[in-house]
Amino acid sequence: MTQLHQDTVSHWSTDDVDPSERFAYWRETLSANLIGITPEAPSDHRRHFEGSITRIPIADTGVMQLRMDISQLRTERTAADIRNAPGDGLFLFRTIDNPINFLFPERDGFMTHPGMTTIGGLDRERFSVAEEPVVHRVEVLRLPAAAFRGILDNPERLDPRPVAEATGADALLHGFFQSFMRELPRLDAQDRGAALATLANLAISALRPDRRTEEPQREAIRRAKLQSAQDYIARHAADPALTPEIVAAALGMSTRQLHGLFETSAKSFSRHLAAERVDRAVRALTFDPSRSITEIAFACGFESLPTFYRAFRTIVGMTPTELRISATIAH
Repeated sequence: MTQLHQDTVSHWSTDDVDPSERFAYWRETLSANLIGITPEAPSDHRRHFEGSITRIPIADTGVMQLRMDISQLRTERTAADIRNAPGDGLFLFRTIDNPINFLFPERDGFMTHPGMTTIGGLDRERFSVAEEPVVHRVEVLRLPAAAFRGILDNPERLDPRPVAEATGADALLHGFFQSFMRELPRLDAQDRGAALATLANLAISALRPDRRTEEPQREAIRRAKLQSAQDYIARHAADPALTPEIVAAALGMSTRQLHGLFETSAKSFSRHLAAERVDRAVRALTFDPSRSITEIAFACGFESLPTFYRAFRTIVGMTPTELRISATIAH
């Protein structure tokens, strides 16, 4: 089995072997050793198979990103796979661009649609089917069982299920997982570890039968709510009418609760919104020299030029004109 270095991203691809051996390499070497699953496909579909696995380390676990170009692919987590490669924990799963069926030997299955979050025990027998002749990309994050010991019974045997995006703790888990996967390439090792702990505690809140929340879960919920607010601001920052009242209402909380979330972060609501708008302006000034400064200021959500210039100098340390000149010289 290939050894993984905890401080580096690792990548494996069927491009590294002869085309006639690619599916066997995917099945016997990569899938069995790196993930502990057994893929199957009709022989006439195997000839054109292509696949790759990227592992991004996070503390003592990591994210597996799989890319598979095949139709009629069935991937199973068998009893033998579980014996040979115990998962020891839960998984969070999402498919990026095409649906995949989750099926089980003893109960009804479900279909995962792009962007949907699925949670389940790593050592629960299951299989998934990718039927369409398109590229399938999926991401799997392992949450170590140690985070759930004494809280959940046999977390590694938890029945997989979709995470409902619009309800309670599920919504916070789904939203934070989506944000985490989006920001993962830009996070350092410490931030990845902190986000992993938050995800584990959000999973506890979503899965705990008695719904009790202790301090680690309360802190995780606070972080997830703050992230939801920041994500909403990022999507709507260009709207000059965006206010705390609008954001709070969209997220189902009071304005006071919203301000309380930002009080525990490094920036207030107004400073965070200004920083988001200035960041957009910096990108536009740097990469779109044909647009005027005035046009960029209003397109980024500022209601007046004096407000834009004041916020820009405070955050960037120079005027928009000075930044544009320095960007031109650099290029």
